[in-house]
Amino acid sequence: MSSLTTSIPAGSWILVTGASGFLASHISFQFLERGFKVRGAVREPTQSSWLLRGRFQPYADIGAIELVSVPPLGTDGAYDEAVKDVAAIIHTAYVTNIVPDPNDVVTPMVAGVRSIMNAAVREHSVKVVVFTSSATAASPLVCGIDNGIIGRDSWNDAVLEAAWAAPPYGLSHAMANYPASKVAAEKEVWKFVEDNNLHFKVNVVSPAGIIGEPLSEKHIEGPANWVVHAYRGNKAAMDPMPASFYGDVKDVALIHVAAVLDPEVKNARIQSWGHGAHWNDILAILRKLCPHKKFVDDYPDPQYLKVSLDQTEVIELLKKWSDKPNRNGWTSLEDSIFENITNPYLEG
Repeated sequence: MSSLTTSIPAGSWILVTGASGFLASHISFQFLERGFKVRGAVREPTQSSWLLRGRFQPYADIGAIELVSVPPLGTDGAYDEAVKDVAAIIHTAYVTNIVPDPNDVVTPMVAGVRSIMNAAVREHSVKVVVFTSSATAASPLVCGIDNGIIGRDSWNDAVLEAAWAAPPYGLSHAMANYPASKVAAEKEVWKFVEDNNLHFKVNVVSPAGIIGEPLSEKHIEGPANWVVHAYRGNKAAMDPMPASFYGDVKDVALIHVAAVLDPEVKNARIQSWGHGAHWNDILAILRKLCPHKKFVDDYPDPQYLKVSLDQTEVIELLKKWSDKPNRNGWTSLEDSIFENITNPYLEG
């Protein structure tokens, strides 16, 4: 790993937006481990100060990680100061509110892409920009239908139509707004690339469900903490999505690292979905790991997502950039689930 040629030199500053998030915190830590410096863009640095403590503290003590406050996503010039002197940008920030009006979710996501890309254009130190998209930008990931073959030009355009359906805005809009925001934002990324002669390369990483070790108590709660839902028997969150794909958070973070550092990865849409799984698979692992705990019953007649996806490129990047010898691919579901539930933040 240490002998690999990198697009930017060790010691460079990396801007990570939404740095206190589950995935972004792992991305930040992996760059710190590799000898880079991280500028974490957050709304409220005081609420994200845990990024300067614990396992991050040795890096904070030498000035290798700093937190900067940025205004709401999509504000004009939001990132102009944050991008100063950075060699790479990883834009993970997204609108977390589940609200019915697409103008409150989709619109600021697209504006946020324009804001950070324009800031990168004006900062000549920037060599790489990586945008975190979503598997749902390429596919609806719906059980009971054929989700087709996922390729470079796969887009979940139907969810955009659902989000922007005529008001009054209701629950169907709210459920469509997050994936619609990812479709619209990623399309804006590629439109910006096509319309401009950029001095930096651009890549997109698209995870599905992300599981694994939380670095903060805040990462336990929330609608996307899939293993925690199964652990707690939260059927209201489980029932609408009986099957999906799940990747370990450290693996997905490593793919972001590769998307920045690998000189051969350019103009890439990296579909980083991980393992296809049904809730019954996750419940079986939980019962094995916690034999004395009672879990909800298995779902009858489990059906897996029908979709054709080639993750060869992802596996090769994991092998190439991992520090684990003889790595074969994604971290196993069992290992990810073990780290998800054996931490000081989960109780009960």
